[in-house]
Amino acid sequence: MRPELRITHRTGPDGVRVVEVAGDADMDTADRLRAAILKAVTAEPAAAAVVVDCSGLEFCAAAGLNELLRGREAALGAGIAFRLAAPVRQMRQLLRLTETDRVFVVDRARPRIDDPDAGLPEDGRDAGGRRSLAPVRPQ
Repeated sequence: MRPELRITHRTGPDGVRVVEVAGDADMDTADRLRAAILKAVTAEPAAAAVVVDCSGLEFCAAAGLNELLRGREAALGAGIAFRLAAPVRQMRQLLRLTETDRVFVVDRARPRIDDPDAGLPEDGRDAGGRRSLAPVRPQ
């Protein structure tokens, strides 16, 4: 039986796109994860930020992490902030072991459409003290 990856897209009034992922992000589901993130990055009108809500992700393998890294690069290349939100323990360990916790902006809390920066201190730093990527507002 093929592992399942459930994906939901939401867009807030301020142009923040949330990609909710649940299930397993691995070699068998990486193509679906890639397509979902690219859809959020390339949809019109341009997003102010893309937030991947990882709270429902039961397992993330290297293939899933690779797609998150590709999505981050695509978003930043388009001038769109990219964040991960509410990663589960296994994913936090994966980020730490691969040192990609130094690359991603990670929010501890699940994103709220009305407040995409929920869980971030007012100074814009994430839980690790790194500067958060403020959403880029279209001119």
